[in-house]
Amino acid sequence: MDPVMERVRAADPVSVEEFAGLANFDALELAPRRRFRRRWLSLPAVGAVIAALVVVPSGAPAASEVVQRAMQTMAVPSDQILYAKSHASATEGDYGERQVWVYGDQRMRWLTAESEEVFAKGHGTTRWWKGKVEEFPETTMVPNEIFRAGALLEAARDAKGGVSMTESDDAYVLTWRERSGPPHWPTIEMTMWIDKHTYAPLKFTDHSWGKDYEGKPFDRTYTEQILEFKTLPATPENLQQLEMTPGR
Repeated sequence: MDPVMERVRAADPVSVEEFAGLANFDALELAPRRRFRRRWLSLPAVGAVIAALVVVPSGAPAASEVVQRAMQTMAVPSDQILYAKSHASATEGDYGERQVWVYGDQRMRWLTAESEEVFAKGHGTTRWWKGKVEEFPETTMVPNEIFRAGALLEAARDAKGGVSMTESDDAYVLTWRERSGPPHWPTIEMTMWIDKHTYAPLKFTDHSWGKDYEGKPFDRTYTEQILEFKTLPATPENLQQLEMTPGR
């Protein structure tokens, strides 16, 4: 599997124009997205949802408050480094553990056991894979799904229907649906588990089912379990974590 061509395996690519100058990745919530892994979507649109707002137990914060706090926690700051360590899997297999560092729209680093990629604005993407270092000056990387889940959540909040919320012992469970596309309009349901104390993401799933672009039935779930999620000050030491270390 070519990690550069797929970028970050769970990511949805955007154009350079959509990405440029948007440290909080607003383009990912305002512009239609192309999905590499969903070939059956011709014109997907983020934000149209059909989930209904549910009533939560008395004394618990309202769904709107949980959504707002989660969005703030997951916002990508322009002057700090957002870091996440997670384990990703999907119906077709296990993607393993990955680490991602995002520094506004300026720099990014993606690290797995098998590959490494770094992006610097104005220089493009460099990858290390199978013992080789290659440069792709025209390639712009974007964060994996958990970084963009905040933008998706905000779009769902503002759309008709909103976000439904239930609770588990240690988390608020937020669920919403995205609008899919022709010809078969499959269902796309997002679920995010939010820590009740820190409002940081604990887990994220993207479940889609129905018929694919060829009319064949499918049922696929992408899951990202968050192992660590934090904001780092942009000190010289922390900025070094955005540098490539090939052959580490």
